[in-house]
Amino acid sequence: MKLNIKELLKHGWYAVLFTSLIGCTDVLNEDNPNAKPVKDYFTSLTESDKVLTATYSALLNHYNLNIMEEAWRSDLGYPSFSSGRPALSSAGEPWYFKSYTNSQKEINKKWEALYIGAFRANQLIEGLEGRLADQMDNEIWILQMAQARLLRGIFHFWAYQTFNNGRIIIRDKVPVELDEFNIPVSSKEEVRAFILSDFEYAYEHLPATWGSAAQDELSAGRMNKAIATIFLANLYLFEAPATVDGDAIEPDYEKALAYYQEIMNNYNYALVGDPEMMFTRAGEFNSEAIFEVIYDDNLRPELDKFDEQSPSNRMARYSAPGIKGGARAMTPTAWLAYKYKTERIDPLDKRNTETVIDLTTKEEIEVIRDISLRASASVALVNDLYTEYYRSGITPVSATFGKYEFSYFKKYTNHDIVTSEGNLPKGAWYSGKNITIHRLSEVYLNVAECYLQKGDVTSALKYINDVRAKWGLVLLGSSTIGEHADRTYDELDYTVDALMEHLMFTEKPLELSVEGHSIRWIDLRRWGKISEAFQRASNEVYHAIQFQFIDPTTGNKVKRNRADLQVGSDPNNKSIDIIDCVDAYNNYIPELHDYYPLPLEEIISNPNLGQ
Repeated sequence: MKLNIKELLKHGWYAVLFTSLIGCTDVLNEDNPNAKPVKDYFTSLTESDKVLTATYSALLNHYNLNIMEEAWRSDLGYPSFSSGRPALSSAGEPWYFKSYTNSQKEINKKWEALYIGAFRANQLIEGLEGRLADQMDNEIWILQMAQARLLRGIFHFWAYQTFNNGRIIIRDKVPVELDEFNIPVSSKEEVRAFILSDFEYAYEHLPATWGSAAQDELSAGRMNKAIATIFLANLYLFEAPATVDGDAIEPDYEKALAYYQEIMNNYNYALVGDPEMMFTRAGEFNSEAIFEVIYDDNLRPELDKFDEQSPSNRMARYSAPGIKGGARAMTPTAWLAYKYKTERIDPLDKRNTETVIDLTTKEEIEVIRDISLRASASVALVNDLYTEYYRSGITPVSATFGKYEFSYFKKYTNHDIVTSEGNLPKGAWYSGKNITIHRLSEVYLNVAECYLQKGDVTSALKYINDVRAKWGLVLLGSSTIGEHADRTYDELDYTVDALMEHLMFTEKPLELSVEGHSIRWIDLRRWGKISEAFQRASNEVYHAIQFQFIDPTTGNKVKRNRADLQVGSDPNNKSIDIIDCVDAYNNYIPELHDYYPLPLEEIISNPNLGQ
């Protein structure tokens, strides 16, 4: 239990082959290739730990999260292309326009990925309960079982939140006979109860830490009690009363709040507002990180970039600018980029003050940043004159923004360690940057929502302002009741509805954009705000103008493409109107789009699949 997950990966255990698809019937007359003989697997808890590592490695599969597709599907991401707007990448059009069907590759691949993860967890669970049952009082046995149960619960939870209004197949054992493969979906209530049981078992048996600080560092990436706690909290919060077919499960805000408070109070997490420690390699497993999927761009160079067992990921390639080795396939929508650009910066926060050289007098002067620390950490904007990008100068110097490409996501790129994604050890397709699933800021904003559901605006403001304060933003509400006496407040009187509006359409999307497992889509769905989000975006018109500035290092005037986003149509008719989500608003149908449909491949292979 002392090996770091990366160390285990180096020993090759993650590459234990689990190649057949669950539900496929053409291999059922053969020995199950996923079921290695018990005598090899479960002779000891040391051997079973290798199976646990193989279960962890299932988290590497990109299709678990469908990050890029979920950005396109929501109101956050535009499927950009080399020629710029209004061109669309062919891969992104079905998601952006809401024209996808159950034959969509990503839908089928996600189902497959999640159930392979559950399958591996079940192999370990059955081995522990079978050949190693005499070890069940051993602490190592208990910890392996708790990790396997939490991982199985997570894979089912992601499927529950994604497919068929939560009516999915429960895989609670390794299928052997034909009738064990071809089982129907279970009710939403049954699936939820199954997930809850796994989460609660993990919560009761996993440690808060893995021992000393040194042992915790070696165990980075292992499941722990805090991870179980946030999944329990989200399970209670993420239900949506307004489901499309009436089988609603009410959210339990009190239980969710109790678990969120436990995370804030018991596990030594702390908010991080340093842009150099957020969404960077240096910031991996910082004090705000609760659950990250570990990647490493130095391992297994022989694996293809599209091999889902590869310990490196493709997300940097998908979100980086083209000139920096990226494909810029996922760029921020106009409304999101403009909100980042115009966040109100607190002049009282010294981090917002920059010292520059006056090019006329050659003297040092102090100026206030134009772009917020949160925006600088989250996205690249052509207006950001005080943030280095790809280690080659300030953002507008180091990145040539494409035509009408006015922003790039930074959360998955390696802008802090290389001058180009192509300079990664194995190239732009192979990023070793971790993927953050959950962090403390999400907890704070979900706590604020729970308090708003109780009508407690004061408490909700506290947690929203804590997140804003870490980034040096103007705080909300009255300075007379606020806890940050040295900061600027907007001095507005917020009602429950007004603050919830801010949470839904400003705070949460800007803080957590394109993070985690479908956070934005799940939020909009449970709030009943998907159609409204598309309508709001489609009603907002922007245009882009050429950005010109004086390079502070050379004193030369620099011109960039039309990447400076402005509100409204261009009065000079030099820019197209930039409007997002028009087709999404027109095409969105709750019954078709709130959840993925059951995948076509599973329907074909499983004759007993009930819908």
